[in-house]
Amino acid sequence: MVLESTSYTLRASSPQPIKGECSTLENPAPSTIAFILQTFKASKQVTQSCEDQSRLLCSNDMLGLGGNYVSASYTAQRLLDPDTNSLVFSSTETFRGEIIEEDDVPGAANL
Repeated sequence: MVLESTSYTLRASSPQPIKGECSTLENPAPSTIAFILQTFKASKQVTQSCEDQSRLLCSNDMLGLGGNYVSASYTAQRLLDPDTNSLVFSSTETFRGEIIEEDDVPGAANL
């Protein structure tokens, strides 16, 4: 059985200062009164987990070598499958993130 999860991350710049006036001085001067986090678009990340995986991804499947996967993790579930006499793994494979509009993030309209 394959389980798929999707996560969303807002892409943001570093916090930017908001200009205000320092009210504790006799002659108010410009000062930083707060910071605002400017966001631009969002990243959508899909991860699949599978209980029975008979093969591992190749290095060429990873993002740095031209593939579409960011990370992968495998754990030996059973040392040998009695039917095929081969190793069986439990796996988690994460696909390359997709850049989407902020409005496409579920629940963003409620913020």
